[in-house]
Amino acid sequence: MSTVRIKFQKTGLSIFFSHLDLQKVMQRALKMSGLPVWYSKGFNPHIYMTFTLPLSLGHESLCESFDFRLEEDLTEQQILEAMEGTLPDGIILTAAGAPDYDASQIKYALYKIKMYGDKAILNDCINDYQTNPEIIVTKVSKKKTTEINIKEQIKDFKVVEEGKDTLTFTALFPAGTTYNLNPSLLLEYFSNKFGIDANGCDVLRVNLLDESLNILQ
Repeated sequence: MSTVRIKFQKTGLSIFFSHLDLQKVMQRALKMSGLPVWYSKGFNPHIYMTFTLPLSLGHESLCESFDFRLEEDLTEQQILEAMEGTLPDGIILTAAGAPDYDASQIKYALYKIKMYGDKAILNDCINDYQTNPEIIVTKVSKKKTTEINIKEQIKDFKVVEEGKDTLTFTALFPAGTTYNLNPSLLLEYFSNKFGIDANGCDVLRVNLLDESLNILQ
């Protein structure tokens, strides 16, 4: 038995798949593929599957992955060929092989975020972020609701492109198995203070990084 990690992109209309939807999509794809997938034992056998870092609804990503088990060893080409044509538009498989890092190594995620609206207002958002020592937002978890300063948690904030009615920036947000900071919190802050449409922004997760800011391939 071997553990396989499938790496994939989630873009386009697939951003409307919730994490639960995505689990069902991948389970169906594995069943359709004919691969010798290992199932759990007991009264309700199911495919053993774990996602490295679940993605928020409405966000795109170039660096998604999940692990499952095969009852026999197969090459990357055999796995990818077997799964060809089993997935909906927007889910693109990029690699298949042994897991190359542990989820506990993930400490940051690099996001590329595109905001839309009046250029002056978009610039106000950026100026506020760059000059304000504190950006206090409300973070809601299953256990509690807390007020946090996200300015001290976000790293390497950079404006990378400005258009007539758009502004794109990149930033590193805390991510991983122990703590996550959803970039939507920053967009909601901009929305509350400057009136931008937080839900209308494009959010793309580009890479996952470890504590030393090395990209986890």
